[in-house]
Amino acid sequence: MVCSKKQSIIVLIFFITLLCLTGCGNPKEPKLVLSEEEWYYGEVKPDEIAAHQFTLKNEGEADLKIESIYSSCACVSLELAEKTIPAGGKTMLGTIFDPYGYEGYVSKNFTIKSNDPKAPEKKIELSITVLRVPHPVIELSQQTFDLGTINCKEQAISQFCITNTGDADLIIEDIVAEELFSHNLLLPLTIPSEGQQLAEVYLDVSRLKEGDFRKAVRIMTNDPQNNMLFLRITGTIDNSSTQ
Repeated sequence: MVCSKKQSIIVLIFFITLLCLTGCGNPKEPKLVLSEEEWYYGEVKPDEIAAHQFTLKNEGEADLKIESIYSSCACVSLELAEKTIPAGGKTMLGTIFDPYGYEGYVSKNFTIKSNDPKAPEKKIELSITVLRVPHPVIELSQQTFDLGTINCKEQAISQFCITNTGDADLIIEDIVAEELFSHNLLLPLTIPSEGQQLAEVYLDVSRLKEGDFRKAVRIMTNDPQNNMLFLRITGTIDNSSTQ
């Protein structure tokens, strides 16, 4: 009878030990599962914002902690509702894709880093097709001008050609520069598709000090890819020859 009790106790201890060992060998872990492993927003216009909500689930047995989340491009913004998801819980991840400046099929991605031991880093692909709309394309025949050595009595003219190689009207909205600059353009100036305009920028060198100078002129346009261009104008003022 005593032996039987001892045997029962030994068996009980054995099973308890085995249970403990089994429990220690398989700790509770979180598991990140997304509603979609990739997402295609479809076709959008360049000025149309695309959005999608991902569902993040924790199908594990321990708290899931989202350590960081980031996108491969500034055109994709992310908003996570909760950083800690309990076992069996879920949260929402909002994504916004701004297609401005893109055309055709575009693919980007975002990354989720978490404490999921089996998938500590998940990369999700986002894609979109940006429809083409007519738009102007500005081209300048020259943007850098070296006037060389000039004196205060000379006339400094920077001449260049503005061409619209796009398929919509190009508008030169403004030319921004210091007061010592002037130009021959009547603004706002509209240049039709495949049209050209000869432009001249005049520099009043009499208002410059002797020595080297570096100036910039800013051209503002409605070209979605180049709404601001710069002319760089350099030279040297030498008045010794006028004395």
